[in-house]
Amino acid sequence: MTEKKKEDEKNPAKLPPFVEPQLFVAVEEANRRLKEIMKVTDPKERLYKSIQRITEVNEMMLRRQDQLRKLFEPSENVRKYLEGIRQLVEQLTRTKLSELPAISRTIIPQLEIEVSGYVEAFERALAEKEKEIEALKAELESLRSRTKTQHVV
Repeated sequence: MTEKKKEDEKNPAKLPPFVEPQLFVAVEEANRRLKEIMKVTDPKERLYKSIQRITEVNEMMLRRQDQLRKLFEPSENVRKYLEGIRQLVEQLTRTKLSELPAISRTIIPQLEIEVSGYVEAFERALAEKEKEIEALKAELESLRSRTKTQHVV
């Protein structure tokens, strides 16, 4: 996990704007300190329960860091189709009008295949991501209900 963070810090452009690698480093450090405080705190105190709740949420956030990042990155297949489409469109835009009839028999059918493949790959990736989002929502709801239960007590 540490190697992944170092890699993320080197390549911040790949991350969605809200993902800050330093945030996760800070959260890990905060959790270590909170656990040290818990060791010297009476488990019956309100402070102990608050710290416990905070560390649970922090741990969930750390577990989901990579999963959240993947939700906002296109899959490898989608990227492959996008790159193919980009190359064909560039080739098409560089073509002279007099060459269009010849090109329409080669590039246009290729472009059509790439676009169809992109749509199918995107739909599959979207369906997978929707399942992942539903799992994250369920986990978040579970945390919310535990937090409300603990808050009331």
